[in-house]
Amino acid sequence: MPKISVILIILINILTTEASVRWHAGFTPGLSLVPPAPLVIRQENHESIRLWANYRSAPLKLPPYYSARLGFMDNGRGWEAELNHLKVYLKNLPEEVDRFSISHGYNQIFINRIFNAGGINRKVGLGWVAAHPENTVRGLKLDEKKGLFGDGYYLTGPAIQYGTWKEIPLGKHFFLLAEVRISAAWATVPVVNGSASAPVVAVHLQFGPGFRL
Repeated sequence: MPKISVILIILINILTTEASVRWHAGFTPGLSLVPPAPLVIRQENHESIRLWANYRSAPLKLPPYYSARLGFMDNGRGWEAELNHLKVYLKNLPEEVDRFSISHGYNQIFINRIFNAGGINRKVGLGWVAAHPENTVRGLKLDEKKGLFGDGYYLTGPAIQYGTWKEIPLGKHFFLLAEVRISAAWATVPVVNGSASAPVVAVHLQFGPGFRL
């Protein structure tokens, strides 16, 4: 308990003494473009299914595509935590696959280093994929009630991203945020009696509201 108190006192002291620190939050829907990528599905007692996957991302289909972030900047540099709710649906289904999607989220959870260089806002992020797969392979449907907390989510693999953004002021505390970035991630998700390796590269075009303290 004393250690927690010390940590809280340090954090409060930082937030109250560093006047240059500015906190921000944002919520940005938008469009996601996902080019073809290799997909390998492995299942016990069967040959692996290998294909060049053509995905659709369906950003407006419920649940919609979005990104949410919280962070701070101090003298042009800072840190940001971000959740990016990407979705992918396999279009070119092979004969053995009735359904393959990661659509309640090919979620990417990032810690971003953010900075302003030459008047341009930039970010570099490292993170992990929290995926919710939905698939039926060779007539065997994946149980979507397993995984983390019984909700069908799995921590599956690493993710990286790079982006740039523009802020349009709407007053002292509010702004509109327009951002473009590219991400690359590797997810290995379960199928019945096996797994699927589904790396995804995506281009993100986002626009939405932000708030700054």
